[in-house]
Amino acid sequence: MGKPGDAIKTIIAENEDRIATVIMVDAALKLEGEAVGDVAEGVGAAIGGSGVDQFKIEESILKYRIPVNAVIIKEDIGDAVSPMRKEIIDAADAVIERIKRLIRERTKEGDAVIIAGVGNTIGIGQ
Repeated sequence: MGKPGDAIKTIIAENEDRIATVIMVDAALKLEGEAVGDVAEGVGAAIGGSGVDQFKIEESILKYRIPVNAVIIKEDIGDAVSPMRKEIIDAADAVIERIKRLIRERTKEGDAVIIAGVGNTIGIGQ
């Protein structure tokens, strides 16, 4: 958890011209009819909370014109405060494949990429 906004902002500032893209991974509340563990992809900073970290990330990517992509795993409201369900753990392989595809499609060899997993990790390894 910590301060992902500060961390990403610092990494971008220290490597300004080398960062080709930022890929963020987080959980998101599923909609009715969606299954826990479904994986979705979008554009923008995927981070919950008060918005301070999101602002810092978006401020940095805008300043340096760095695209940001999001890969999220859908969960129910109860999943956010309970041990991680098997469906969410099983989604990890699909997330990894999406990240690899994003890197192949949106970067070239030698580019630097920030992959930021944010959020709570309660229950990992169960």
